[in-house]
Amino acid sequence: MQIDLGGIHRVRKRLARGDIKTYYYAWRGGPRINVDIRDQKAFAAEFHRLTCFQAPERDASTISHIISLYCAAADYTGLSKKTKEGYDTALVRIKAKFGTMPIEALEEKGARSIIRQWRDDDLSGSPRSADLTMAVFTKVLNFAKDEELILRNPLDALTKLSSGTRKDIIWSDDQMALFAAVGPTHLVRAMILAKWTGQRQADLLKLTWLAYDGEYIRLQQGKAGRGKAGKRVKILVSAELRATLETIRDEQKARAEHPDPRKRKALPATILTTENGVPWKSGFKASWGAAVKDTARRSGETFGVTFHDFRGTFITLAYRAGVAIKDIAEASGHDEKECERVIRQHYLASGADEVIQKLESAGSYAAKSGEL
Repeated sequence: MQIDLGGIHRVRKRLARGDIKTYYYAWRGGPRINVDIRDQKAFAAEFHRLTCFQAPERDASTISHIISLYCAAADYTGLSKKTKEGYDTALVRIKAKFGTMPIEALEEKGARSIIRQWRDDDLSGSPRSADLTMAVFTKVLNFAKDEELILRNPLDALTKLSSGTRKDIIWSDDQMALFAAVGPTHLVRAMILAKWTGQRQADLLKLTWLAYDGEYIRLQQGKAGRGKAGKRVKILVSAELRATLETIRDEQKARAEHPDPRKRKALPATILTTENGVPWKSGFKASWGAAVKDTARRSGETFGVTFHDFRGTFITLAYRAGVAIKDIAEASGHDEKECERVIRQHYLASGADEVIQKLESAGSYAAKSGEL
């Protein structure tokens, strides 16, 4: 195991046919972990679930106790299943390393340095994973502070290892054209929807026909960043997107009314569907990644972009078309400062050449500068 699951109990047994099998228990005398240990992520998550919710309290003065309380509180139970998966991996790491650490030690000078050093020494190989672990640890300690178990959080304002946002990465016109030419039709349509709306993957996959009235798309975003509720956005549908939506609608209707019952599909509520014409439940990220990889192989081009990067792409394309930053923010769900930063990175910075060219063509600037 890459993750040290402290306290786990192993029992080796000889089966009737003579093979040796190892069984894993959450703790000595505790429940068996009925997950294949080769699936490290699932195994660690199940270990975490059992120890957080079912393990008897051994010592209420340790960080393990704080984690148990956190996992039983709404701060954790209210998270989505997908979010919990990432949190569980981090919590297993934290508990394995600091589970036996006394709570009072968090108040002592040097606690922050010890935790940060662990991050730098053991987790720095994957900066984004390290940052997630520290973010979860910070949440757990903030919970402890709110519960008055500690007076201060030693991880407050801890700097990140990773460079952070992907808003500085966008799809180029050539990349989008290449994918449109050779990508699977159902994924090309997802690209067009993302390019013209700037919305998150999760929101687009859940987008229903009720959100489209023939002129606008209106939706409630699922989230808008740390501690913020998702915004309601209203987006004017472009001619390209409208044509795509009408084609999708016609195909879905034709499939639902197919004369051959064996080829008939129920009319989906969502706009985007799988290749088989059913709403996405899982697998979009893998399908998208495989399609982009195939496009790169066939074209000989390097992509290095993800589906999420269409958010920054939308902002840049909108500004290039002359849309005001305030209106871009309203449509995308970003705040104006975020939009301006993306625009400066990809549009305004490249506009410096045009400034010099216009000054030179004016003539007067060149003449005046020569007089100096």
